[in-house]
Amino acid sequence: MAISKKERSLSIWVGIAIGVAVSSMLVRYALQKKTEQTQERPGNYKSQICAADGSPFDALPVQIKKKIPHGIVVYFENNQTVTDNNSALHARTWIIESAGSFRSERLFVSVKQKSTQSTFTDEGEFFFHRASELYLKPFPGVKKINIENSLDPEKYKIIGRNSKTDEWILQIKDFSPVGFRNSLQRLKGMKNLISTINLIPWVSDR
Repeated sequence: MAISKKERSLSIWVGIAIGVAVSSMLVRYALQKKTEQTQERPGNYKSQICAADGSPFDALPVQIKKKIPHGIVVYFENNQTVTDNNSALHARTWIIESAGSFRSERLFVSVKQKSTQSTFTDEGEFFFHRASELYLKPFPGVKKINIENSLDPEKYKIIGRNSKTDEWILQIKDFSPVGFRNSLQRLKGMKNLISTINLIPWVSDR
């Protein structure tokens, strides 16, 4: 027996509603599984074990968790001595993997806390910047190829340019705290090519 136009329309809408419900359920399930997998990975905040080498890290202060709520701690460095305005300070640094604007994008954020004391509290100011990129300002007349020829292509790569400041974006393969400092030292030695070197600030979208 043939169904009426009204019945056919009703069955279509029922099918669409079921499809939407099933799709929504599958999305929720996928997000739940992803959260569970993240929680089980080395480097999750509760583990206090770095993902890179299994070394321990200090529990993250609330200020960091608010800005990066679901990250993975890749590296941690405790009680490093730094110089700020000619004053010796103590610092600790977390390198955290975080999701970018796109689901497939992986961001590595360096979070540094400075203190006048050798021990730290969860209070204080925290500095956030990209862990695996730097801004480079070449001297006039210096070309991209000039800098690329002076760097190991296995460790460094120029991936773009900041159109507002005319700085180049340099990607660094070893973005551990020690590796990052070594890269800064290496780049500062290229005084005939590079005018300035700047950290790239990271700002949470929360």
